[in-house]
Amino acid sequence: MSKSFFVVLLFAVLSIQGCSNARPPLADLPSLDDKVNLKTSWRTGVDGNFGETSERFNLVAENDSLFFVTDEGNVYELEQEDGDRKNLVPTAYKPSAGVTRQGDVLYFGTYDAQLVAVSLSSKSVLWEKTLSSEMLSEVSYAAGKIAVQTADGWLSLLDAETGDTLWRAKEDLPSLTVRGTSAPVISEGKVMAGFANGKLNAYSLQEGKLLWSYEIGKAEGRYEIERLSDLDGRLVVRDGVVYAVAYNGTVAAISINTGRTVWQRSISSSVGVALQGELLAVVDMESNVILLNAKNGTEIWQNVTLVERDLISPEFFRDYVAVMDRGGYVHLLDLTTGEVVAQKRADNNDPSGSRMVASGKKLFILTPDSNVTALSY
Repeated sequence: MSKSFFVVLLFAVLSIQGCSNARPPLADLPSLDDKVNLKTSWRTGVDGNFGETSERFNLVAENDSLFFVTDEGNVYELEQEDGDRKNLVPTAYKPSAGVTRQGDVLYFGTYDAQLVAVSLSSKSVLWEKTLSSEMLSEVSYAAGKIAVQTADGWLSLLDAETGDTLWRAKEDLPSLTVRGTSAPVISEGKVMAGFANGKLNAYSLQEGKLLWSYEIGKAEGRYEIERLSDLDGRLVVRDGVVYAVAYNGTVAAISINTGRTVWQRSISSSVGVALQGELLAVVDMESNVILLNAKNGTEIWQNVTLVERDLISPEFFRDYVAVMDRGGYVHLLDLTTGEVVAQKRADNNDPSGSRMVASGKKLFILTPDSNVTALSY
């Protein structure tokens, strides 16, 4: 192995492990005459920040409230309108990923391989379940059941009321992976999960039988670093189709019933996709933002002006696609042209602490200095 290749390999491994010191500073943004007045609607301080990466933690926007957990184990419910606190449940856990809500209960996983169910009304932990490894994504809920994926390649289905295990399935993982897992999804009597070997698998909800498997990521190359094919981004389901994208692979639309390709395009990404109507937004490995027709995969536009800015998962926000970079800037892209029409720093000169979520006329973000910020226009 040449010295130059070794240096590149070492830098890549450090980047994959999330070492911020290995990442070069971002270039200054060019001046922009904003066409949209993106402003801070409110900002609320909370106790705690987020974990290793912004893709792990999420905000759930439902019923005019925001639900989330911080890295200090504090479970929150805030008003969407003004950010006022409606509920706080302190716990002694160290969450490793975000929450899933079902009625009064929020579920989250920890670095110590615990899955925790918390009741907002009683302000108490209902149950705790120890699994085989840490959880690096939120769980999925449907029909009284929870699907949870752990970092060691196990997918488990649990009873949502008790935490009892109903079935488990294992996928062998490569020796080198990007640190993270995608969140499983439950739809049409199936549990779908993406794995670090690039596979998207579908299992029967009742028995855990493998129904189909599709290779989204492509393990190609001579060295392990070149063969990374993790499927870590969010899976999105709509109208009998699951949309997925993988590191060193493709973005694909797969039939939930048959496991066959509806369409696929050669676009690699380590973050998830966003879907609105017939539009699918993707951020590739170089931070190009691409808008596709979700029905057939044809490209509508591609924005290359934010390249190398380490964008997190896109989010549809009213008439725009919103993306956020490592410098803490939110960028709004025009749905028709892909042009950046506004940019605003969410809080300070840091990356976000959570995936963004849009609800109504607001865009919500957990920022790294213990604030939840709502942007609007």
